Amino acid sequence: MKILSYLSKSIDRRSIVRRSFLINCIVFTVLSVIVALGASKFLFKDTLPSDNFVTLEIIATIDVPCEEQDTGILYQICEEESIEIYSTRASGAAISRVNGLTYFLTAEHFCDTSDIPESIPSELIQFVNIQRWVFKDGRRYPFSVEKSNRASDLCLISSDYPIEENIKIAKRMPEIGERTVTISSPLGISESGVSLHFSGTFSGCNVYTCFFTIPTISGSSGSPILNHEKEIVSITQKSLIGFPDVAIGIDIEKIREFISEYEEDSGVDITP
Repeated sequence: MKILSYLSKSIDRRSIVRRSFLINCIVFTVLSVIVALGASKFLFKDTLPSDNFVTLEIIATIDVPCEEQDTGILYQICEEESIEIYSTRASGAAISRVNGLTYFLTAEHFCDTSDIPESIPSELIQFVNIQRWVFKDGRRYPFSVEKSNRASDLCLISSDYPIEENIKIAKRMPEIGERTVTISSPLGISESGVSLHFSGTFSGCNVYTCFFTIPTISGSSGSPILNHEKEIVSITQKSLIGFPDVAIGIDIEKIREFISEYEEDSGVDITP
């Protein structure tokens, strides 16, 4: 009888342990599902500082003066005519705000307007008016070019465009295979409330440039490419002809050198 009683108690204890283990597993599974559902929007959503990414535009016009004519009347209505001769759009992103100015990185081939006078008669050059704009959510802000470098295809501009946060500059390139993201304005698309997000994989660098499997076309140039820590690792500068699903840009060391040169020359620290 004692043996049977002992065995019975032993079986009961094992049953209780199994039940407790099963209950703990169920509770843990339920909690895991709740946490996963709550975090899913962060797992599948890029929380980039979208307000920092903008569309940039340069427009050149010839302002034709109004010539007075003797019409034989006491007054005449005369309006100047503005003729657009050049227009281009690109992408860019604000990296920091210092002393009331916001600084952006973009591509030099967008900032360069030196060839505009070559396309018009010399006698009309004095009438050329070049406007530079930052576009965001239906509003525009004028910008100025602070520094540009043709060899590295980098351009630094400034504007009174307001931002709430800075974007850090990475200290190294990602590992091959790491995910990268950007926000750009392909084909110059700039709509209020729209931020076109693109993502892809860092695929390595050769001697001159780095490659990312990010869709790129005219208008995408100048958009900084970020790593998973939301740090700039490159800037969109080119795409493959006939296969615009690969973005080509300079490596982060060249970007850091470019910014350091500006800081040394201007005495303004813009590094986030």
